[in-house]
Amino acid sequence: MTNASLPESPITPFKTVSLAQRGRAGMEFLGSLQNYVAGTVRQRARADFNADPEGAALAQNWAQRNEPWPERIAKAKAVAERSITYRYDRLMQRYVAEEVYTKGIPATEARRAEAEAFYALPIKPIGGSLELDASIPIPKYHSETEWHLMPGGWDGYDLYGITMGSGVGPLVFVRGGFAAVEAGDDLRRQRPDVVKQFPKKSYGRIYEPGCGGFGTLAAVYQVFPDAELIGSDLSQHLLRQGHMAAERMGIKVAFKQRDARDTKEPTSSVDGVIMYALQHEMPIDVNIDTLKEALRILKPGGDLVMSDPPPFAAVHPLQAVVLDWDTEHRGEPFFTVTREVEWADVMKDLGFVNVEAYTLGAQGYPYVVRGSKPV
Repeated sequence: MTNASLPESPITPFKTVSLAQRGRAGMEFLGSLQNYVAGTVRQRARADFNADPEGAALAQNWAQRNEPWPERIAKAKAVAERSITYRYDRLMQRYVAEEVYTKGIPATEARRAEAEAFYALPIKPIGGSLELDASIPIPKYHSETEWHLMPGGWDGYDLYGITMGSGVGPLVFVRGGFAAVEAGDDLRRQRPDVVKQFPKKSYGRIYEPGCGGFGTLAAVYQVFPDAELIGSDLSQHLLRQGHMAAERMGIKVAFKQRDARDTKEPTSSVDGVIMYALQHEMPIDVNIDTLKEALRILKPGGDLVMSDPPPFAAVHPLQAVVLDWDTEHRGEPFFTVTREVEWADVMKDLGFVNVEAYTLGAQGYPYVVRGSKPV
């Protein structure tokens, strides 16, 4: 595999406009709290779960039990909630999930003049492109969800790029400890590890549906600097942010507003498709249609790499309860239904070959499913 360092630049996709000290301090407190709760408190909650006779029995045969997943999760949840430590863990997780925006948006707003000046800075074109299409229907599941408890969803605030890039990302998420991400894990380091799961040493064209900006494509560039990069998403705000970041870093990317089920790319036209943290943000039928579309646009022998939170069967029952909790309490409406599915089996049924599913992390995340289009 080839590895290239990102170009030297004072501007990165993760840091744009510096927040004032008060804003940074608020974010850093939340990041530290989340890290402590997920690392220390949850380990005690897991010990409580294992010490419970019913919990120990569930853990022993978790993946092989015959009950439907809703019944299994309900039993594990009942055990977990007998632990005051677990309940404290969930209280603090909800507090952090709300406060990152309760604090982050005002901290960003205090820097509005600097943010608008930043956005107004000239960008030297390097050959990338941004193609927006207002005629594309935005599904209700996307437009009516306040993802991760973000007020208004991805497009609900015009400076969310600053909120995430200068506050939530580098000061909270970087500490790990949320959803499937373990305490101490940094998504920015995990993304290149996932990209390295592509089995070949080089790729001509790599496509990312639901790119959500530039984060994963930047990791793709690190691993495959000679590949042609294409990213698509439904959100115009995220696409604009991604295009700006890529251009300012001197990395050529074609950003397109597309539904992942209809990329409009020619059949058999890309060498690789990467789906990073996309599955859990789509209903089951949309996921299946997205995989069909990925299979269509891949060249024969081309590869698909997916990374998302692990299925319930691949983790400790307490971790499964934690993942299920995000569905109702952290703006993740499809977390539960997508974690009940073994996506490796779905890919095989759709026609992918050489399908593998495995974890890169100690607690199940990052979880990778990969496969190839038949030759």
